[in-house]
Amino acid sequence: MQLKGNSDLWRRLRLYGFGFIIGLIGVYFFFGKRDYKMLTPGMLKLDQLAGQTIQYGDTATCEMKCEGVDTSEVKQAMLVGKVDSKKSQDFHQHHPLFNFNGATEKGKQLNVICMQFDSITRVIYVHDIAKKDTCKCK
Repeated sequence: MQLKGNSDLWRRLRLYGFGFIIGLIGVYFFFGKRDYKMLTPGMLKLDQLAGQTIQYGDTATCEMKCEGVDTSEVKQAMLVGKVDSKKSQDFHQHHPLFNFNGATEKGKQLNVICMQFDSITRVIYVHDIAKKDTCKCK
């Protein structure tokens, strides 16, 4: 009697394992080749900031001019960037401050600090991480 119970359990485990493996193979063929980026709250926030009207502060404009960064590169960095939550202020403040790093198509690694107002994104600092900060913009 004991042997029938063990063989029945073993048969069920094999059937479950076979179905699980078939499911994994199916998921790989349906979704394995797609390029999905992981959506985090920081990435969603940067997409929102990039979609708003963008204004540049005096310091940001000076830094961009000094380091040869244009506004389209800042927007590219926003779209692919990652928010540094340790350096950013609380997301739930009235005018939150976001510090993020992002790359551009030209290979620049930008560090950008911006504030979010109602429908305006105010960029207050832009720096190309690869370059030494020699600009006197502060």
